[in-house]
Amino acid sequence: MTNNILDVLTFMFDFLFESAEQDSSQEVDDDLLKLHLSEAGFDSDRIEKALIWLENIAALQEGKIASFDTLHNSMRIYSEHEKTKLDSRARGFIMFMENMGQLNASQREIVIEQVMSLEDSKLNIDDLKWVVMMVIGNSSAESSVSSQWIESIVFHDDNPTLQ
Repeated sequence: MTNNILDVLTFMFDFLFESAEQDSSQEVDDDLLKLHLSEAGFDSDRIEKALIWLENIAALQEGKIASFDTLHNSMRIYSEHEKTKLDSRARGFIMFMENMGQLNASQREIVIEQVMSLEDSKLNIDDLKWVVMMVIGNSSAESSVSSQWIESIVFHDDNPTLQ
């Protein structure tokens, strides 16, 4: 990844996971998090954009996108603009996660919305996996497969089902 919003989010999640492992009873406040990210070399504008991007997932989960869960046997048609940011491998990964029951139609739309809001002109598959994991992790919907399985999809490049 280049120095983009996802870099900030990835670094932030690493810091939050480490903090939780050290002391799970203490909550990290926003000022401490911003200070840590700033000390890591991220500029304040990028930090704010990353936090807003993450907050947008929660806002979208609260119903700003209409539910598509009632549609059966439907197909998602990507616009030309979406295709420029999400290549065929990325679209295949989204479909894979949907077919595995890990993304419902509403979550898929949130993933696409969040990807389209990123500044990068094209997203690589690893960045997309992070976006999917963030959407699933911030979702109130029940997942039928463990979080360890989802993390294995995100963190392991040698998964033959995605080739």
